[in-house]
Amino acid sequence: MRTQERTTTATGRASRAGRIPPLLLWFGVAGGPAAWAVHLGTAWSVSELACLAPSSSGVLLHGGSLGDGARLTVWLGTLVPWLVALGAVGACALVTRRRRRLRERSEGDGLATERVSLLLVLGWFLSLMSLAAITGGGIALTVLEACA
Repeated sequence: MRTQERTTTATGRASRAGRIPPLLLWFGVAGGPAAWAVHLGTAWSVSELACLAPSSSGVLLHGGSLGDGARLTVWLGTLVPWLVALGAVGACALVTRRRRRLRERSEGDGLATERVSLLLVLGWFLSLMSLAAITGGGIALTVLEACA
């Protein structure tokens, strides 16, 4: 993805106003789904594995109790990924605003601008869906009785 290179201002300083930071764009695209994967891997697996209790024959059966340590892990496994997904939505908003400014000034390569636009649509969709999925998972973990 090629965007406008650095320009020099009247004071001789290099300006990055004409660029869209690639890492910010890619965080907007992949941050939400990665956060959702972490949420699934921590919150849901910990809530299930903490409920396993050994039977008299040594086989692990569902029926234990969710302790305080596991409950804290479940909450942190929901809250931290939710904040990361919210940050990915914020990254999409920042890149959208910067892209709009570049378009108003007619700066940037046409093909690169279209690529950024496509990635932004993908980023908005994935980040908002991940935020909704983590929110729904957090509600389910709160409402449903653990180890039932």
